[in-house]
Amino acid sequence: MADFKPNTQGSPANVSGVQTAANSAAAAKEAELNDPYVDKRTVTIAPVQLFSAYRNANKASIGPRKTVIGSSITSSRILSSNKGEVEAYFPELIGISPTNPEFTSHVKAYLNNISFNVNEKGSPLNISFRYEHKKDYLYIKDKEEKINARRDAVARNNVSAIKEAIKVWVSEMNELEGTKYRFGRPENIEEYLMYRHCLLYREVAKDLSLINADYSLRFYIRDENKEAERAKRLIDEKRKAMRNFLAIEASDSKCNAVYIQMIIATNGVVGEALTKTKDDKTAALMRFANENPDKFNDIVEDKNVETKSFIEALIARGELIRPEYNQQISTADGTFIGSNINEAVAFLNNPNNASVLEVLKNKFKLL
Repeated sequence: MADFKPNTQGSPANVSGVQTAANSAAAAKEAELNDPYVDKRTVTIAPVQLFSAYRNANKASIGPRKTVIGSSITSSRILSSNKGEVEAYFPELIGISPTNPEFTSHVKAYLNNISFNVNEKGSPLNISFRYEHKKDYLYIKDKEEKINARRDAVARNNVSAIKEAIKVWVSEMNELEGTKYRFGRPENIEEYLMYRHCLLYREVAKDLSLINADYSLRFYIRDENKEAERAKRLIDEKRKAMRNFLAIEASDSKCNAVYIQMIIATNGVVGEALTKTKDDKTAALMRFANENPDKFNDIVEDKNVETKSFIEALIARGELIRPEYNQQISTADGTFIGSNINEAVAFLNNPNNASVLEVLKNKFKLL
């Protein structure tokens, strides 16, 4: 007779052990979230290196250029207006209690007399922040990532859009930074506030793409942490783009669909692009995947990419109509398809419109 081994999987003792382990893990996680946490960060304020021909030729005798960030009416007004933050940080800087009648005037005097001499190779600022609880850091980090994502989503070839996005980004970042005093304290208050001042300082570029477009910018912020994160994300996106490129190569229809969406994303002419050879299309996709891996991946991973490109190809060939100054799409005989590309996709994906889709497919085969 075989040995009988009782099944203890559902026994009270076993269930109790599982629950105890789960409770211990939850308690450990909760304890970790409530522990203090230091967000170690350093940024460098560096001068924009746009030297005159004379300075370049005589740099050795002239010596390094002196670059000073002074005070700013806008920055002083904004930084002095946050009562809670001012009362949390400035007593250490000016040696006066918030209850002192002269406190506010001394705060404004401090801000109005800022002078930061930036070295030619850049001057680092310690903006590390000590949070009372790690969960507070994670809350702020999540907010910051969303603010950065909105800025980074703006097309890099549109200077006007970047300027507007940076204006919004500065406002949102300053507002977020202005809440952090509730959760902890900077490691170095003076350097942290200098960073806050630089965020608001007109002559400090907050995006490198603006340096050559605005000659009033004398400095820029170099955030080593963010640059490292950005570089890692770029490598990850490029790896994914390589995998996606190899995947779509196995399907001519998917490859053509991604190609058409790439043409639209780069403001090309679909009708003209459709006349290219397969090798030309493949080469263009390879360049796009390497130069814009994030956009390439978004296109490939769009579940409606083939339907969207089918619609765009029909528009290019005149079988579907989209007015020059309108997004509405209809057939050549006036049948309404959708008020925009997404509605048109939904229309063609609807089983009730299968007959319309079949007619369009047959016409496309004849093109």
